[in-house]
Amino acid sequence: MSHWKSSFNMLSLLLIVSLLALSGYLYYQWITPFSSIVSTPDQTRNISIEESGGEREVVLFSPTAISSYAEITERPLFVEGRLPPPAESEPKKAVARSPSKPLRLKLEGVAITPKNKVAIIRDLDSNELLRVSQGMNKHDWKVESVDSSSATIVRKDVKLVLKLEIDSKPKKKKRSPTMKLPFKPSKR
Repeated sequence: MSHWKSSFNMLSLLLIVSLLALSGYLYYQWITPFSSIVSTPDQTRNISIEESGGEREVVLFSPTAISSYAEITERPLFVEGRLPPPAESEPKKAVARSPSKPLRLKLEGVAITPKNKVAIIRDLDSNELLRVSQGMNKHDWKVESVDSSSATIVRKDVKLVLKLEIDSKPKKKKRSPTMKLPFKPSKR
């Protein structure tokens, strides 16, 4: 076996070929610049190139007047206390508040621990189940007190006492149907 075959394997050969191809591509890019129309860097500031249908057109850049930037110079960006200009205010009309709808709540359960008293309340409007502790605010009402069978809710100085409804009649247990055996048991 020859010496060069043992020192180069196939991956080394592929790496050398790809490096040669990359260097050829970079050389081609170096020779052919981006645009041959613009020759000096000073001209690039004032000329922009637009392509339309294969033709290149040279258009001069015309900056906007400095007076259009007056608001920016009056209110610099990085200044403490920078505020937007005051908007023209419309006369405020008196908003007639509609009377708040009455609370439709039902006490579903009560949980009392040594540290906390929790009322489980169902909002009948949204059918949402809420767990609220004594003294906790929810929406626009507050749970003032929780007892073993009731909870007191306060909304805008109106107290609502919710009582826990417990079924006093026990439910009758259904007897499971008895299956008859296919044979008679012996009486031994």
